[in-house]
Amino acid sequence: MGDTLLTLSIPALLLVSGLYTAVSTWWRRRHPAPPSPYTQQAARLAEGRERP
Repeated sequence: MGDTLLTLSIPALLLVSGLYTAVSTWWRRRHPAPPSPYTQQAARLAEGRERP
């Protein structure tokens, strides 16, 4: 019984990690992180907002 559980746990672990990766990738595409305040792009965006 112990060998069977070990044998089945490996594919189950791979399946769960693959599902986690897929959902994580989907979530990050739907909810992108805001730009870092330390990048040049953020500095250009801030300059554009300050000008009328």
